[in-house]
Formats: sequence, structure tokens, C-alpha cells
Amino acid sequence: MITHGLYKTFDLYSNEISLFYDCIDKYFKGIILRNLSQIPLDSHESKRILGTLKSIINDALTQFGFSAEEIESHLTFLWKTEVITDILAETDIFQMYEKLSPLLYKLFLERIMNYVVDSNSNSIMVKLKSEQFLPIEFLINIQRIKDRFNRSSEKKERLKKYLGIQKKILRKLRDSEASIRNLQNLAEPREKLQLSYIIYRIIDFFNLKNLFDFSTIKEYIANKYDDWLDTIPLVSLKNPDLYYCGMYLANQLSIPIDLDKIKYFLLNIYDENIDEFEAPLIEATNQVYYFFKTAWMADLELSPRQITELLKGEEKFFGHTYLKNLETSQLVIILMIYNQLGLYDKIEEEKLRNIINEIEKRIAPEGIKQFRDGFISAEATYFVLYCKYFRDDLKKVNTGEIIDRLISRIFRNLQLIDFSKDINYDLLTELYYACESLQLLSCMGVENMIKNLARHLFPDNIIDELLSNGRIRNRNSRLCDLKVDRLTGELIYLY
Repeated sequence: MITHGLYKTFDLYSNEISLFYDCIDKYFKGIILRNLSQIPLDSHESKRILGTLKSIINDALTQFGFSAEEIESHLTFLWKTEVITDILAETDIFQMYEKLSPLLYKLFLERIMNYVVDSNSNSIMVKLKSEQFLPIEFLINIQRIKDRFNRSSEKKERLKKYLGIQKKILRKLRDSEASIRNLQNLAEPREKLQLSYIIYRIIDFFNLKNLFDFSTIKEYIANKYDDWLDTIPLVSLKNPDLYYCGMYLANQLSIPIDLDKIKYFLLNIYDENIDEFEAPLIEATNQVYYFFKTAWMADLELSPRQITELLKGEEKFFGHTYLKNLETSQLVIILMIYNQLGLYDKIEEEKLRNIINEIEKRIAPEGIKQFRDGFISAEATYFVLYCKYFRDDLKKVNTGEIIDRLISRIFRNLQLIDFSKDINYDLLTELYYACESLQLLSCMGVENMIKNLARHLFPDNIIDELLSNGRIRNRNSRLCDLKVDRLTGELIYLY
């Protein structure tokens, strides 16, 4: 949801936005009424009722010119949240609609925002006017915002480019559907698993997994334990361990697997890490990271002693000599592991200070580097932003420069990515972490989002007005809210 913060900003600034939402509700409730005969009204058929409602809404949205991937990306997100349980507890179709409606508002707000910054987007306004979606009060408000963007051409161009990211990625994925499916047939386990993993992460990031066929990799993971229940040398975020890739896909795609076999394998990995390294978390950061992530997915309970063994390390391992040789993402991963284990406050003060100081040395005016003298990296950018977010320390980061670089990297990588057997894994990883970085900036709480993302994309007078008039804290929005969890980094749907 890289655009969530933009919708939220527009919503908070638009005084007459509720009139627009009322028109959307009136239109779709009218369609539901006209199609009541299609809807199974048995009280025990909530899944069928919801499926029919989704089909009715999809058909209506298609008439407005929304593509299948746009509709899927917005509406399917709900199935990844706990709200779906509340919806399925309903048997009244209009109550179901009420819980779905905030996602519809976002779809139409995206069209309105495109109209504000793009003179070629007038057709949607004609359609909305013809269906009486645009009360005169809201139209006046839109025109006022459009005028402000017209007087701020740089912000207008930035927002136009930003709004184009998601559409371009969705189209790239859909156009490459057959090629993506064929990559699951690669013979070499490492290529098959790693590519399937990162491509799935990108597809699922945009909530499109229902539009793709993962049957080949599902069958492979279910039947080829000897291939994927394995580890590899030189593990990194760009070279993820095979067993983690397999376990992640099994977990996400609901593939039946033998958890006892997984746990036995993980305990052997644990022994190897303990035997081979004096300070496993520092000397083998990525290996330990994937071990913990897989153990949590497999419900492998580790004793306090086992956890202590993985985190052990003499003072020298937390000194500058060792830390300067770690990637920026590894430095943050060390803190993330402590945080997710509930041990962040137990880190010795000097060790924590050394890690934070080393991370700060990777932050340059032009962006965030993977090493002190290394290159600007979307991977490093995401992990540093996340670190500063969960530490509540975003003040020293030039997010404007970061946003511009992330946008440029996304468009460049999309041009270079070819979903063939010769695909560049690094390009996919950088694309993924660029999107994760933008999502984090977009979903870090309204005030943080406005200061770090919207400030760079909206005219100053709009942002200054929002920050000065108390509307951020006092206004109840009918949009759902999304926020990145400070502990896990996962996206939370706040209804």
C-alpha cells in the first residue's frame, strides 16, 4: 500500500470528502439492491454471500475502467487482515458492504488524485459526473486542490510520477504472467526457490497472488524436501537460504508439509551455528536471521538457553572493527532480532550505541549506503528507515532525497527486469525493498507520514494547513487506516 498515505492526506484536506463517499455508497448499494436475486441469503452462507458481493462490485468497477489487477490489488488486501473474520460473521450483505466500502473509497480517490496532477485523466471525471458521484461542493474542493498543484509544478510532477508506480508494476507483473509461471520449472533448486520466493514477495506485496498460478512450486515444495530443506554458503538478503524460501512459500501458499521434519532440520542448523561461530548473531547474521524466521513459522519453541547461545558474543564482536564490516541491513537485523525476541531493552548500552553509531555512518546526504564507502541501496534504505521508525528517530533522515531515489530506482529496474531464466535477482530484490520503503513511509502513522512523505509530494500550503489546524488529530476519517507494526514490520489494518 505505497499510496495509502497519499489518500489519507487528500482525505484529511478535503472538507467535503464525506459527500463523495456518500455518493459511492449510494451507487453501490443501488447495484446490490438490483442484484439481490443473485445473492444467497441463507444465514449459513456468509462466504457465498461475500463472494457474490465481490463479484457484483468487480463488475461495477470494470464498468468504470478499473483493470482486473487494480481491483484485485485493492480489494484482496482485506483477505490478509483480521477484518475478514468480522465480515464473515455477518449475514447481512449491506453490513458486509460497510466493511468493504473504505477500500472502494481508495480506488476512486486514486482516480481523483490522478485527475488533479494529470491533464490526460479527464475521462474518469466525465464518468463520475455522469453517475452523479461528484457533488458541486466536492468539485469546488477538487478544483481548489488542482489549482494549488498547478502553482507548484515540481510537486505536481513528483506526485504524478509516484502515483504511476503501482500501475506500472501491476501491468509489468500481469504482462509477465506466463514467464513467471515458467520460472517455477527451472531445474536448479537454488534458482527455482529463490526466484519463486522473491517474485512471490513482490506479487503478494501488491495483493495479486490470486491472479497467478503457483501450482508447480506448490507441488515441488510438498514433494521435494531433499531439494529445499538445505542450506547454502554466503547467505544474504539477496541470497536467501533455501530452507527459508521453501518454508516461507509453504506458509504463504498453505502447502501441507511435515513440520516435525522441518523442526528436526532446524535443530541441526542450530547446532551448526553454535558449533561454528563464537558470536553467531554477529558472525553469521543472515543465517541466524533466517533460522529465527523459519523457527517462528514452524512453531519451533526455543529455550532461553538456546536463544542466549545464538545471541552470545564477547565485547570485541560489538566493537567498530567487526561492525564496520557488516552490511547496513545486517546491523539493523541484529537490533530487529533483539526487538522481536522482547530483549531490545536488555542490550548493553555500549553495544547498542556502537551499532547505532555504525548505522548512522551509512547515512549520506544522497541516500543510505550498504557499507560506509559502498553504494546507495534500497535494501539498506528500508532497513534503516524501519530501524529509525521502531526507535522513533526519523528526524535526521532526508526522506525527500530518499523518495526521489527510490522512485527512480523502481522505474529503472522495471525497464531492466526481464522474467526469463537469466533474470537478475538483485534487481528484483532492490525493487521489492524500494516498494517496502515507500510503504513504510506511507504507513508510519498520519503525522509521521505527512512530515516524511506527503511533505515531499504535496504543495507546502496544503501540508502547512494540515499541520497547523489540528485536523490530523481531530478529524474522523471514513478511510481505513494502515500502519506498519513497530515490532514485526508487518502491515496492520486498523478498521
